[in-house]
Amino acid sequence: MGKIVEIKQGKLEGVIGTYADVFKGVPYARPPVGDLRFHAPEPPEAWEGVYQADTFSAVCLQLGRKEGSFYQKEFYRDPAFMPAQSEDCLYLNIWAPKEGEGSFPVAIWFHGGGFMNGFGSEMEFDGEAYAKRGVILVTVNYRLGLLGYFAHPELTARDGHSGNYGMLDQIASVDWVRENISAFGGDPERITIFGQSAGGMSVRALVSSPLMKGKIKGAILQSCGGYKSPLPVGGSGEKLEKAAVKFLKKNKMTLDDFCRLPMQEITPMTRKFLGTALLYTRQMLSLTPVVDGYALTKSCDEVQEQGETLEISYMIGCTRNDIRVGKSGVKNVAKNKLYTSSQAWGELQERQGNPNYMYYFSRQLPGDDSGAFHSAELWYMFGTLERCWRPLTEADKALSEEMLDAWAAFIKTGNPGWERYTKGNPYVKEFDVKGLGV
Repeated sequence: MGKIVEIKQGKLEGVIGTYADVFKGVPYARPPVGDLRFHAPEPPEAWEGVYQADTFSAVCLQLGRKEGSFYQKEFYRDPAFMPAQSEDCLYLNIWAPKEGEGSFPVAIWFHGGGFMNGFGSEMEFDGEAYAKRGVILVTVNYRLGLLGYFAHPELTARDGHSGNYGMLDQIASVDWVRENISAFGGDPERITIFGQSAGGMSVRALVSSPLMKGKIKGAILQSCGGYKSPLPVGGSGEKLEKAAVKFLKKNKMTLDDFCRLPMQEITPMTRKFLGTALLYTRQMLSLTPVVDGYALTKSCDEVQEQGETLEISYMIGCTRNDIRVGKSGVKNVAKNKLYTSSQAWGELQERQGNPNYMYYFSRQLPGDDSGAFHSAELWYMFGTLERCWRPLTEADKALSEEMLDAWAAFIKTGNPGWERYTKGNPYVKEFDVKGLGV
């Protein structure tokens, strides 16, 4: 029998882990189905009895990974970690330390996947190593693709804004955590958000949003860049709306038709929509957070230029062979645009007076020639090396421990254990196995 806690909606029973009481598949919003499709998330309904939080939930409808592709082999090869897909997907997972008196700091993780794929219970994610270090980990599923980021002028006329539903889901998850995490021993005033790739882009959008003021104490941005990133966030909502109008007209559909489209037709429709969206937005990642006048009132770069990101502590970094760098890596980090845009982010945060720390993951992973590829650090900073197919070493285990200690320290104190990045002292902490036995 797992631990039972009582939250606003009712009682939850979790499962017993090694270092954590684990609560899987906890609803943080009403299912965004039927008339709630293309609406901001609404608070979850209460329940009678005890909710069994013992199974990871279904995940948002998504494009998926081709069998045998690089990332399918890396992270999505084990059927045990591949849940069903559904439009009913707004659930989160909690790992709360079994030991200690509570008032634990909280870390909320937003997964990557290009805003088209991914989920909070992927095989590389786990909260046991954080629970061991006295940190509560929360991982979140949010709406993806058309369900998460479809914008249309008629929706804007109805609500005053449209699109950004996935971003609003993320904000709703933060609000849920603030309201309920004390029942798990967490401190709602010590929340850090973090994410990698599209999850990091989400974090960049969230710390640029007026809806997030006063809600968090820290943020970690992984492999997403910072200022003038090659992975931009906060494009034109109007352009996305125009793409939607063109697309529906081309397919002889009304908005009402689209809102009532059967669930099984959403993913094929998403594939069809991407080409039209690219023509209008000129961004490879077209279905992303946009300026809607509500969740985002300016692009993230404009927010940074004007010194208006949240006044909190930041950590930012990337990998050596990160996106758009290639397998050979770069000897000159100036050619790694995620690296240089992270440096630019650090200088702007210094100007605003926000503590900022930068890292660089350079471990060349064994098993193939992909090196420190985009997402390589996830095995290490979640402590899940034993799930990885690669021939990892004792030095890799030591590196994982070092990274977990740093991430946990930042979540607890706002300082990962090295010097701040400033223009006068551009310190970057490198993570590699050098000196660790290799």
